[in-house]
Order: sequence, then C-alpha cells, then structure tokens
Amino acid sequence: MRTIRRGIAVTLVVGCALWALASARAGSFDDASTARRMLYTAGAVTANVVPVAGSLVEPKCLPGYFFCKLTFAAGSVLFAGESLVMSGGRDMDQSRAILYRGFSGDWVVTPRDIAGDTRPQVLPEPPPPSGEHPEGSGGFVPPPR
Repeated sequence: MRTIRRGIAVTLVVGCALWALASARAGSFDDASTARRMLYTAGAVTANVVPVAGSLVEPKCLPGYFFCKLTFAAGSVLFAGESLVMSGGRDMDQSRAILYRGFSGDWVVTPRDIAGDTRPQVLPEPPPPSGEHPEGSGGFVPPPR
C-alpha cells in the first residue's frame, strides 16, 4: 500500500514539475526549442492521464482530461437516451445535440494546448438544429391575440 501511495505521490510531483516548466511560455509551440517541445509534450501526457493535472488545462476535468472526456461521452449517451424516452421519440434534435456535446471536441490535450496556442474544448457548443433558422430570419413567432 505504501508503494502505491509513494508511486502516486512521485507521479504527481513529477507531473507538477513538468507542468511548471512547460507553463513558462516563451512564445508559440512552433517557435519553441526541442527541449521546450519535449516539456510541452510531457505536460500534455500528464494532463491527459494524471488526476488533478487535467484541471489545470480545463477546470471541469478533475480525473485527468481523457478520463473526463470519456465520462462526458458515456454520460451523453445516457442523457440523450433519457431525453429521447421522455419526449416520446419526437425530439431528435435535442438528443443529437446532447450526443454532439459528449462526443465532439478534443479528446486529448496536445502540446499546443500546454504551450497556450490553443485551448481544448471538452464540451463544445452544439450546432443549431437542422430545422432551425438563423437568428433574425424566423424561429418562434408568438400566437396572435
């Protein structure tokens, strides 16, 4: 048991040290030296799999970014099914939007995310439903009085 705790502690310390080194930004990922790119890559791997490290990139992801995204995807299947059942199978747009948010977006943190060039999207906004018009050209019209 002590060995497991010691291994977790060492992993967290090394991950945080790599994160601190990688977060010292000196420009974009393309302009970085080979050593700095390696640090960015190590920080990305750490953020993907080490608990709490993923929350430094995306505050919603405490168990590591990849596991967080996997949890959101599994939850979206459950919630889309529940939405479909509760609507009696008539609201397919809502179920599609829920599945889109769960499965689209970035599944892993990249070194460019660590460098600050991009930001991962764990839950991107869904596109408008297929039957919806752009704002200002239609949509909901209140009934006449």
